[in-house]
Amino acid sequence: MRLSGYSVTVARDTSSVKEWFNSTQPLKLFPDFPSKKAMEFRKKHIKGFIYPGRCNYYIGMGSGNLLFGMLGFKNPDFGEYDLLLKADTTPSEWKNSVELLLYILKSNEVKECLSDKFNREINNCYSKCFSSYDVISRYRKFGELINKTKVVGGYDLGYLFQLGTWSLKEAKCRYIQRYAKV
Repeated sequence: MRLSGYSVTVARDTSSVKEWFNSTQPLKLFPDFPSKKAMEFRKKHIKGFIYPGRCNYYIGMGSGNLLFGMLGFKNPDFGEYDLLLKADTTPSEWKNSVELLLYILKSNEVKECLSDKFNREINNCYSKCFSSYDVISRYRKFGELINKTKVVGGYDLGYLFQLGTWSLKEAKCRYIQRYAKV
């Protein structure tokens, strides 16, 4: 499949880390990912009651030529942050794939793509989400919980992610150290 000048293979369902992540393959960013293809990916891989909304900008994430994740961003209407993180989607069957996506989110390369796209310095992004728990385990490893409001059925949570923390190469190394079993 050819998307926006990039040759990528859309992720297929597998059940283990070894089948979807190959530590010898480079991580790749696919900036300016076509919104139509991004929405198809998100609708296919979002589980539960969430209906994906549109974003101003998408970045696809790949390992080798395998598309495994999607980040979507939107300009905020208000707030003390640079962008809203509206999408962080990976196939839920792929163990720890969202963690790799969040490592990549904090990379210098993502920060540079966002700053170029939005024509200003982008240092952070904010994600608002609902959970039946008062924290989201995967987010607390990568972002700072800055808003927690009790609502019927759970909590509205807001996490702030600082961008430009490390390189894409270091993001991959951190992921391998933490999650890849040799």
